[in-house]
Amino acid sequence: MSSVVRIGNAQGFWGDRGSAAAELLAREPDLDYLTLDYLAEVSLSIMAVQRDRDPNAGYARDFVEVVRSLADYFKSGGRCRIVTNAGGLNPQGCAAACVAALAQAGIPPLSIAVVSGDDVLEVLRGNVDFEISNCKFENLDSGQPLTDVRDRLVTANAYVGAAPIVDALRLGADIVITGRIADPSLTVAPCVHHFGWSLTDWDRLAGATVAGHLIECGVQVTGGISTDWLEMPDTADLSFPIVEVDEDGSCVVTKPANTGGFVDERTVTEQLVYEIGNPDEYLSPDVTVSFQSLTVQDLGDDRVRVSGARGGPAPTTLKVSATFRDGFRAAGMLTIFGRDAVTKARRAGEIVLQRVRNAGFELRDSFIECLGTGASVPAVPSRIDESQFLETVLRIAVEADDRLAVQCFARELMPLVTAGPQGTTGYAEGRPHPKPVFRYWPCLIDRDLVHPRVELVSEGDVPRPTVGRVLLPVTERLCGTVETMGKSARPASQRPQRLGDLAYARSGDKGTGANIGVVARTPENYGLLLAQLTAERVGEFFASMGASEVIRYELPNLHAFNFVVKGILSRPLRVDAQGKALGQALLEMPFGDQP
Repeated sequence: MSSVVRIGNAQGFWGDRGSAAAELLAREPDLDYLTLDYLAEVSLSIMAVQRDRDPNAGYARDFVEVVRSLADYFKSGGRCRIVTNAGGLNPQGCAAACVAALAQAGIPPLSIAVVSGDDVLEVLRGNVDFEISNCKFENLDSGQPLTDVRDRLVTANAYVGAAPIVDALRLGADIVITGRIADPSLTVAPCVHHFGWSLTDWDRLAGATVAGHLIECGVQVTGGISTDWLEMPDTADLSFPIVEVDEDGSCVVTKPANTGGFVDERTVTEQLVYEIGNPDEYLSPDVTVSFQSLTVQDLGDDRVRVSGARGGPAPTTLKVSATFRDGFRAAGMLTIFGRDAVTKARRAGEIVLQRVRNAGFELRDSFIECLGTGASVPAVPSRIDESQFLETVLRIAVEADDRLAVQCFARELMPLVTAGPQGTTGYAEGRPHPKPVFRYWPCLIDRDLVHPRVELVSEGDVPRPTVGRVLLPVTERLCGTVETMGKSARPASQRPQRLGDLAYARSGDKGTGANIGVVARTPENYGLLLAQLTAERVGEFFASMGASEVIRYELPNLHAFNFVVKGILSRPLRVDAQGKALGQALLEMPFGDQP
């Protein structure tokens, strides 16, 4: 057994670069495992629509093409094992398609395992008998009872952990295809199998979970969506990452030599604080992880060691990602050019909505945005007077219970081409089309109600089927120096004008709330942020966007914070419905020596 297991990632979401797996294995042919993550919260609802049209669908067909692209690698004797959640709602169908693709490409027979059993839709619908009184499936964000939406449920899948993947690897699977699996578990399972860890070896499982968290979003840890993205070299060739996990659960994050981007203390820490909720109680199906004791050490040459994770027993419940139908939606855009462009655009948008009302239709929600003027994050006012904008993109989005109301909106938008203000253009995409709305319903389910299954497939087979406030004292930096904190750290003598002079940030969605991770650019900056970047101040900054509560979590070991901003994503018609711009918005907060 090697003292290190090398695990790469070549897919951060459904729609990521399909060529990444072949490119990574061409550069690093001796990888032990390759993970590919395809599933976001509402991905399975899209797959459900596809499966309704075609019973053989319901999985990420892109993955079949990835397998096909690896023909030369496998023919040359490559033995990297692949673990992916591309199976979605139909991992058996995905496996069958992969078997066919391998045969067509003339690839030597590979063993494929299917992990299923995460589908708990019939349990939530009440069609399965059970006797657990505390399993009521309330919405984790709102507390709303499931009875309000039960008859509209489309999907319900529990986040399963690493155990069934470990079983599949022990059976000799070269490719493991799963349904809904917790993202870090795709990495945890190869570590457990390789080192023979116990599934109660909490500290080691915690370290592997951190490693999985770091690479699950692909190039985000090598420079993708970094605050300092403009400083990244060769961003056209950002490489997907690799973790080298030690037997004690610590890891080194790296990437192939001579590829774009960076792996340094800055990029790794920025990804560490991404969408983590309470950093002292990061929950996964495998382990409860504390990030509070992590150390990040920049070794140079695109190698960063992350160690010190602490783990505790896994939760007694599993999180469920359910979706339900909730009406229809459409959005359309036109470009307005000329003097008073913003005023004209807003007036044009109001005309469209008025005509829908005049036609007798009721819209449940509507939103007018003048993109290019700061409208995507209205908490940050534009520094330019609106009358000075000569160009804006008018975006109008609507939702309604009735499909006909959304169709009416779509019909009324395009007449602005001749009836709207002079300078209206950019209508090449034509009339928008109504789309069904699928809402996310997070809830919990008792582990005993989820029964993962593992099946091996070979050629010719048909597969058988209350977050607490964390207050910690400022501590000495555990590793690294000011020089390794990031190449755009500001000189101490320069008076800060905005938060971005002192920190970098990364943000993302969690239901109707958002996580905003903020990392000090220097250890000295952390003390200033600790005193001045309060939850109350962040709440005031985002109050105009509907933030109902802000919780600040402190990570002095990383000189970082995570802000959980509740309610800020409760209007999904915004162009930034997933909160990806909120971190950059917060960096624009005026920030001098005094608040």
